[in-house]
Amino acid sequence: MRDLIRWSLEDCPGFGTDIKVEGKLNRIAEGIWHDNYSFWIRGRGLSADQANQAYVLRLLEQREDWQKGLEPRERLMREAETLQVLTRNNFAHPTPAFICFVQDSESETIGMIETSVPGYSLDRHKDRSTLQLVGRVAADIHRLEIERFPHLPSNNSRTEQVKSQLAELDEALYAKFPLTNEVRQWIAAQIPADDRACVLHGDLLPQNLLCDWTTSGQHDAQVGVVDWEMARVGDPAYDLAIVSRGDRKVLGVKDGAKVLVEDYLESGGQPVSLTDVRVHELLLLMHWLEDAWREYQKPESRGHGPDYYEAKLQSLFRRT
Repeated sequence: MRDLIRWSLEDCPGFGTDIKVEGKLNRIAEGIWHDNYSFWIRGRGLSADQANQAYVLRLLEQREDWQKGLEPRERLMREAETLQVLTRNNFAHPTPAFICFVQDSESETIGMIETSVPGYSLDRHKDRSTLQLVGRVAADIHRLEIERFPHLPSNNSRTEQVKSQLAELDEALYAKFPLTNEVRQWIAAQIPADDRACVLHGDLLPQNLLCDWTTSGQHDAQVGVVDWEMARVGDPAYDLAIVSRGDRKVLGVKDGAKVLVEDYLESGGQPVSLTDVRVHELLLLMHWLEDAWREYQKPESRGHGPDYYEAKLQSLFRRT
């Protein structure tokens, strides 16, 4: 990996020659699709800023068959473009700066190098203040001008995204799990107005928010936003549902989904309601139920079984 970094940076304009990784490569939070490593560099021709900057190597994870193929690589390319657009437009929160792609010996793109964003993951602080920060960041993202992000997958309206999510579900699911048919009918009656969509982060979980308390007090802390690979244009309620996920307590907060919507609206977010968020929570659970049902038809299954997601769907639908 040291050689991979060296070759990539020496081919990147403005990075000079004789690049070396200084000290250890530190493995940091990994996701479903990436292995991530932080590092520092030294070399001839580096500017002071380059020498004092931490970097992150994001490598596509390809150990499992379902992680391979074109889709993860296409998301990586889109993420790089998204980071460049955010940098050019002075987004309100620190984000990684894209440096270069990383290629293997066959010139296949297998990852990228970006700058590291300082701060500690909010995943360590699951409480009311974290919900407020999530709401504030979501509102700022949703104010971005969608015209600057033509490379992102797009639903032109909130209605379109809900309908497309329903259309992706297999009709056999409704026959196998009668509850899902009830949920589908309820969602169809609640589809939001055909409002204009907005830019979504797509994975606005606390682990993707980095709080830097060294720059300010706890309540005014600078919050960095990382991992933009799932960014898209669509319904703002979806970004909130990714955080709440139909849980009774969200980040340890009772009635957390309701609290999150209130915090989001107080921060100037788009006009969404708790019902709008519930629609997407239910859709998420139906998709997870379908995935689990398919998985448990294999000789060797993994993860929670369909009964687990059916129970969660029943609980959320009852509360909704």
